[in-house]
Amino acid sequence: MTQPRRTMNNGTFHPKLNKRLVTVHEDFHIYAVNAFAIRDKAKADEEFTNFATRADFPDLIPGGEIWISEKSVDREGLFFMANAVTCVKERARGRSEETASTSGLDVERTLRERINGIAFRDGRPHKRVPAALYLRPYLTLPDEKFPIHVWVVDGNLVRSYYKTDYAEGGHGYVYRWIPRNEIWIDDNVHQREIPFILAHEYIEHRLMRDEKIDYDTAHDICSRVEFQLRKNQGIKRFLASGRRGVKKGDLQRLTTAEPFAFVLKNYVNR
Repeated sequence: MTQPRRTMNNGTFHPKLNKRLVTVHEDFHIYAVNAFAIRDKAKADEEFTNFATRADFPDLIPGGEIWISEKSVDREGLFFMANAVTCVKERARGRSEETASTSGLDVERTLRERINGIAFRDGRPHKRVPAALYLRPYLTLPDEKFPIHVWVVDGNLVRSYYKTDYAEGGHGYVYRWIPRNEIWIDDNVHQREIPFILAHEYIEHRLMRDEKIDYDTAHDICSRVEFQLRKNQGIKRFLASGRRGVKKGDLQRLTTAEPFAFVLKNYVNR
């Protein structure tokens, strides 16, 4: 695995793209890439999830190419490729972005059911979350209302059971199939990237639970918080000292009063 590179100016790590050709399908070249590297370089209003095309990143991805996260390409590459190809073709026919996206998800979902043999539940929770979803505990956040258990979960199973376009992370105040005292992190997320995703999910959890902010607004706020944290800015000052980037051992400080107060003052009440 290629190790991230430390910059000299602010202590953050910048991973390599690791772009490699996987296959060619019709007129499309399918590449595996390091999703962490793309999110590291993305603009504030850009979001790389599991795959992307030129329509998603016009300044980065050439036409005719589909980029898939290298951590998921072996198990889920076929699903994401089918989704992306469908979306591109639908856009070329003049379909709206919403229609193209829906068509792509439908194709991916059908393939998942056929190949994985898992019936899609469309967000309907299990009475008990299947044990196979939980891969390993990450940490427990000492939240003021109740401990929040953070788990690395099998993203392939989550996408097959509950939400086809699930990516990166989630919590129980936006997804009813996640217990409210848990935060899930997709196992496709790079280990060094988890602190940024977890900060996003925990603060979003707090905004929805404590401030009664709707998901779309909370997500937009936390996307900006996450973007700044990746740049070693914003709430970073409350989590890690000096110029070094945020690490797993710093994340307990997310539950202290200062980071959330900073978010309310600088992102919510402006």
